Amino acid sequence: MSKQPPKKPKQPTSFKPAASPIPTPFTAAPPTLEPFLTQLDPSQVYLTHIDRHLPETKKQIFLIPVLLNGTIALLLLYRLYAALPTYWAILQTLLGYHSAATVDTAHTTRSDQLWILAKRTLMFLADFLAFRFVGVWPLTFFLEQPCNPVIWRWKLGGFLADEIVVRVSRNWGAEDLMQGVKQGEENAFFKTRILPAIEREVLRTKTGYLMMNQSWDLDFQLMLDAHTLVKQGEVEMRGLEKMVLVFMEGTGWIAWQWESDYDVIEERRKKVVAFKEELTKAGKESLFWRWMDILESERDADGGFTAEAQKRVAEGVQEAFAKEGIDFEELTKSVGGIEGLTVNKG
Repeated sequence: MSKQPPKKPKQPTSFKPAASPIPTPFTAAPPTLEPFLTQLDPSQVYLTHIDRHLPETKKQIFLIPVLLNGTIALLLLYRLYAALPTYWAILQTLLGYHSAATVDTAHTTRSDQLWILAKRTLMFLADFLAFRFVGVWPLTFFLEQPCNPVIWRWKLGGFLADEIVVRVSRNWGAEDLMQGVKQGEENAFFKTRILPAIEREVLRTKTGYLMMNQSWDLDFQLMLDAHTLVKQGEVEMRGLEKMVLVFMEGTGWIAWQWESDYDVIEERRKKVVAFKEELTKAGKESLFWRWMDILESERDADGGFTAEAQKRVAEGVQEAFAKEGIDFEELTKSVGGIEGLTVNKG
């Protein structure tokens, strides 16, 4: 009887889950954002965060484009008013009628005629460039539909302490980020478009309105819709804090929260410790407790930690530190800023 070959040992069954098709660092978008996600364009990439700069700061910054675009609009309207008679006279001449723009060829030299032609050509060119390229600024600022910066501010109710900012990719989109061999954090668009846009320094120094650039635009209608959803209780505002949202074929909407609540709290704790250590080194540790007293007294006051309360904190702290010969703003800069705990006067 021939020997049978030994049986191969049975391979253990693997219970390891299949690799997720979602690239790092993204995960499936939370179901709580569904009412908001249904309003997004799947071909675009979105960044959302909460702008917590002082309302007064937002107002001052927004006033600049209002004045700039308003001035440009008035100048262009004046130019239109002043130039219409000239263009009308030229049009009459072209139609064969005698007008103020008609050139008397019998009593003008060739050089005179060439000079008139050159002046009119330059006038046409200058007006075209002004209305075609410069005129777009006030047109989109005041009249773009379905929403523009002016309508956004008006319907938002002015300048709020907490404002939802929604940035949308410009001249690139989800296909660039999610297709190909390298996706997610390995993708070049992730490194060159997303990461620079979410740096802490950008969020700390710029209000939402200042975040438009060659890679990102603001979706003013979506920002209004987001606030409406929050008011209706369909979406929580904190659910839109520091999120990257992109649609992935076969998976749906995926998201990445680039900084969690824990990260924020831990970062603030480290800054407070560094702040206290700097004052201790300078022999002014008592100022740290004075700062805490001012901050807590305003937070515990009736009405909560409002914008006015934040301004009072800034004024009180700066005054207390100045009496001790300490520049509060320079000190906070040395520890990377302590926004979220107190604010500079602004």
